[in-house]
Amino acid sequence: MDSSTFRQHLLEAEQIAGELKARRAIQDPLYWLQQCTRTQDEQDLTGTPYKPFPDWAYFRPLLQALHHEPVLPILKSRTMMASWLVAGWATHLALTRPATKAVFQSVDEDRAVKDVGYGKILWEQSLPELKERWKLAKALLHQPYNRFVLANGSELVGIPGDPDKIRSEHPTIYVMEEAQKVGSEAMYNVAVATRAPHIVLIGTGGPGFFNELVESAHPIDWPEYA
Repeated sequence: MDSSTFRQHLLEAEQIAGELKARRAIQDPLYWLQQCTRTQDEQDLTGTPYKPFPDWAYFRPLLQALHHEPVLPILKSRTMMASWLVAGWATHLALTRPATKAVFQSVDEDRAVKDVGYGKILWEQSLPELKERWKLAKALLHQPYNRFVLANGSELVGIPGDPDKIRSEHPTIYVMEEAQKVGSEAMYNVAVATRAPHIVLIGTGGPGFFNELVESAHPIDWPEYA
């Protein structure tokens, strides 16, 4: 076999492998996150800030809880990558299910918009075979700073903490960041009134509404989600 034929066979094998990975990634959000795209590590100073999701044991059950639970409070630390995981789950649902709207809200709009940015990064870092399937409504550079709009009618939206801002968005997924802060209860009540199928609250704990919600949550038998 000459070198040009060998290179052609190698290219074909790589294309087949990429196609198989893309098909699995469409079905499995965690596989997509860990094998077919990369996150951005803003604290990495080595020159390689884009990295796959780590293989941490709680990711799978947490994704299953996100899928099954209508209201899910997540008590996190800064090293858990909970915001990345929730943003990845919401982005994957938007990419694979048309007309899905994921709304991120926080008292600080910058925090909410950051989650939308996570979705943009995950799309941009995805395999070419996936980006070819998951087309955008407009080029990434021309997307609004607070929205990520897909060609399939889905979008990710970041909004500030005014409770009334959620009323006009009609979310499929509502995610509240920094839910431990003052004002979160009012936002939560409005989100519930919108009848969003998925409501997720992420916070670091402390006295107040979010801590009470966490303490009132029922324990989940994780193996049932396996």
